[in-house]
Amino acid sequence: MSVQRQRLEVLAAGLDDIAVYAALGRAAEAWLRSRGLSQYVPAAHEEYAAAIRSRAESGSLYAVRDGGEAIGFFSLDASPSPWWPADETHALYLAGMVVARTARGRGIGSFIIEWCVAEAARLERQGVRLDCHAGNLWLRRYYEAHGFQLWGQVEQHPGYYGCLYQRDVASADHGAIHGNNA
Repeated sequence: MSVQRQRLEVLAAGLDDIAVYAALGRAAEAWLRSRGLSQYVPAAHEEYAAAIRSRAESGSLYAVRDGGEAIGFFSLDASPSPWWPADETHALYLAGMVVARTARGRGIGSFIIEWCVAEAARLERQGVRLDCHAGNLWLRRYYEAHGFQLWGQVEQHPGYYGCLYQRDVASADHGAIHGNNA
């Protein structure tokens, strides 16, 4: 599935994209740390390489491309994140979102979020869920500004707490973001 907005496309990422995703993850984590934010970026770490490869192979890892160049990545999966307790909510789970430093300030993160919400609506899901480090107030405010509501907190690793966020999906027509201008 291809989605366009101006020159932006969302395409399933291939195995050949993993090295670029990892490099963007390392750059994102370094940038966060330079600002005193301790957000963990899995794409930056070798121990997540197999999981990222699995996402690429399953089609749940996506690349945002601008004129063919990968400027962002994220995964969107129907399987619940291990941090979310089992419940009856049919949601999609957004994770691993990174944007190239050269593309920051262009609304790429907002574009990714809106694409995911539109995809959830298209698939008749109730919401989009994600998690982030509880101590990263900047990122928490960012998600809240994009309509996500705090659902709870969970200890993800000893001493490392994450916030669970959910954005409900309205049944509005999301055809324009998916390039279906019918």
